[in-house]
Amino acid sequence: MVEDQSSTVKEINLKSELEKDLSYANGQILSSMNCQAEVQAREIFIQNLESNLGDPALFPGTKNIESHVIRILGQLFDLPENGTGLILTGGSEANITALWAIRNNERDRKDLSNSRPLEIIAPQSAHISINKAADLLNLKLISIPVTKKYQIDIKKTKQAISSNTIGIVGVAGTTAFGTIDPLWDLNELCLENNLPLHIDAAFGGMVFPFLPNVQEFNLSFKLKSLISMTVDVHKMGRVNIPAGGLLWKDKTYPMAIEFTLPYLAGNPKQHTLSGTRSGASSVAFAHLWKKIGFRGFQSDVIRCIHNTKFLAGELKSRGFKIPIEPIINILGVQIPDSLSLSQEDFHIALWENGWTTSLVNGALRFVIMPATSRAHLSRLLSVIDQLLTDV
Repeated sequence: MVEDQSSTVKEINLKSELEKDLSYANGQILSSMNCQAEVQAREIFIQNLESNLGDPALFPGTKNIESHVIRILGQLFDLPENGTGLILTGGSEANITALWAIRNNERDRKDLSNSRPLEIIAPQSAHISINKAADLLNLKLISIPVTKKYQIDIKKTKQAISSNTIGIVGVAGTTAFGTIDPLWDLNELCLENNLPLHIDAAFGGMVFPFLPNVQEFNLSFKLKSLISMTVDVHKMGRVNIPAGGLLWKDKTYPMAIEFTLPYLAGNPKQHTLSGTRSGASSVAFAHLWKKIGFRGFQSDVIRCIHNTKFLAGELKSRGFKIPIEPIINILGVQIPDSLSLSQEDFHIALWENGWTTSLVNGALRFVIMPATSRAHLSRLLSVIDQLLTDV
């Protein structure tokens, strides 16, 4: 007989625990690349919680909507008609899946032995998911230093390429400062060495396409070596977590990681780490795109960038240093030399006053998302002024 164990587990007060959580809605979360979902998108998400893209025979309509979302995202990046993609749990799963496909395709194409130390090249600014992918896929990660502009060093990248290299990763919207690697130069290197290029645009993917000078950044599948791209729609895409997108230039490419599921109706094929995949995010994003379209997303992006530059200017006037001028809505600053507080102490003081920041690469980092208005930033500056006065 199995004993009732319920009495051995200490009861938890759900309400009091959840009250400890912060809310994106208050506009004071400045450390996260996620944000509050748009109201109607959130409602649509809730209505479709039971949908499972991993079982398309039961949810064919939701599967069609996911394909529609991939076409929408594809238009932003010149994805060819033969391209394809998936909505996954986030940028980490998308990056891991992308490198999984690259490893299998390149290993087969070059007839590389499993015993050889296959190498993937990425900048030191790459997201931690690239490290996870290398560990899981038994790849040797060659980490390339970044320049003063916080971009991958092209010369050192070229020097790092070897017969064991199976691909190069570029970043569009680095986690630390929002910078974008010189994608055209990476593309040329890949073409010269017959290597695939993967771009991690998990954050920047829903920012750069809406900038007036988008053509300067080359974030496009017109780059001949570009085979895959990560772009999250639960960040600046304004839909609920989880919703990370992965685009492939050629629909045959993910066949290298294809598995058939004989126990599901229709024997569907999957190219994902997770079997069960919620379709709610795809439906929510399709709804939001129909509601506000390109211009609506562009308006959000432009407003966030204007607010970021406003904050940068105000902090400069107070003696803060800005090591890298913001390109998108991510700002890194260093506190004035005259301040007796350390950078970490200043960061802690902001948290104690309700403003969440993060410390990255020797800088105090602010991510300005749609919920943070100019009025919020004015209140933040008042807090900063008080901290400067107190010390």
